[in-house]
Amino acid sequence: MAIRPDWMTGTLNLVAGTPDFTTTGSALQTAAIQAGDAIITATGYVLIIAEITGQNSGRLFDNCPVAAAGDGQPLRVRYQPDGSRMQAAVRMVRELLTTGNLEAFAALVGEEDAVPVFVGPGVMKLVPKSEFGPDDTKGNLAALAALENIANLTELAAIAKANDQFIVMGADGTITLKSIKSVTDAIAENATAIGEKYTLPAGGTEDQLIDATGAAIPMADLPISDVTQGALDSKASYNWIINPDFTINNRGGVKKPANAVYGFDRWKGHTNGIEQIIEALPAGKYTLTWSGGGSGSFGGQTKVSPIVATVVGGDTHVVVPATATKVSVVSGDAAASDPWVICKRTDAIEDILCRRYFQRFGSVRGVGGSNNNAYIGGFWQFPVSMRAYPTIKLDNGSGVANLISTEAGGNAAIAAGGFAASPVSFSVDAILDRNAGNWWMFTMLLDADF
Repeated sequence: MAIRPDWMTGTLNLVAGTPDFTTTGSALQTAAIQAGDAIITATGYVLIIAEITGQNSGRLFDNCPVAAAGDGQPLRVRYQPDGSRMQAAVRMVRELLTTGNLEAFAALVGEEDAVPVFVGPGVMKLVPKSEFGPDDTKGNLAALAALENIANLTELAAIAKANDQFIVMGADGTITLKSIKSVTDAIAENATAIGEKYTLPAGGTEDQLIDATGAAIPMADLPISDVTQGALDSKASYNWIINPDFTINNRGGVKKPANAVYGFDRWKGHTNGIEQIIEALPAGKYTLTWSGGGSGSFGGQTKVSPIVATVVGGDTHVVVPATATKVSVVSGDAAASDPWVICKRTDAIEDILCRRYFQRFGSVRGVGGSNNNAYIGGFWQFPVSMRAYPTIKLDNGSGVANLISTEAGGNAAIAAGGFAASPVSFSVDAILDRNAGNWWMFTMLLDADF
């Protein structure tokens, strides 16, 4: 099988002294990166991958050397040849076959109602099925079998039902029959004692409990469990703003672009600053906050931070000053405190959320095809589904629009066919206007924002 070209999509983050690594925009699982493939750093280190744990994360076999560490490095992954993977798999199967277990099983002569059982490493024998049975280390089954006039469990159940009796098993494994009335009398006696201990005071209702002093606790004052409080805090601390501190910039734009033009992910220019449209915000009361001064707009109000407003729901416009940082929209009235402390997410999560609206595939590569190497084709699945069918823009990897870089030299244009995209993938099926040589490359920009 032909050797696949190196995977060079996205950037690489390595931390000295740890085997864990992360990438940005690399889609490692989609690219079928596996254990045994090698990361080649810009400084010349070759780091063998032990496992891929996500689209943008994995582990090395050894800790990262200090000289190879760093964030935002260009990513280059060299695939292990398929022949090497096959040899390793065959070697593993061969080692498993040398245990002797299969030979021992094959040497047995089958018998009716007999079960093969290991009696040692690589040694098996047949055991009659009749020798198997439930564990009775405490003697319960033996005690049950010793009861007079009881031949089987069906008969035992019939006796218990006919005589209004419970089957009672003692701590020593003995089994006796007890009348249902004796059991219910004991329950009633205990219930009476409990009722006397926890009787509600005069005027109490079923909506009250008793505190340690015997006083009634009104229902409104009952404490909330940690689980319930945690669920409420989680809902209140969710930030509906995506890319709230402007750390994701896949378009490579400016923070304050022209009106209606997107710069940083999810943010576009507005007459009064920058704007984000929150998709399908549920109706209710929310608080908009930001740092950096100035006035913003939310829920029909224009004022300084914070802005508490009740919205009717749906796609909701938020406008903040171009100087804003740490923007948040959280549920409820959070004007008394800064919600940013509990609603901040990691940049990795923000990047995933942004990809629903805009995705950049850098250095998309393929090998030369038919039609004198002028054919290009391929299918790529998005790591995150997009909000809607995206618009497509492409360049040659150096910013020249609508052209494709080729190994044969120079840029090529599409002469026939083209690109197609859905919310979950994009593909190319086209003929170039020249021979591409052994490979071709382009950068794909997919936009599904408002």
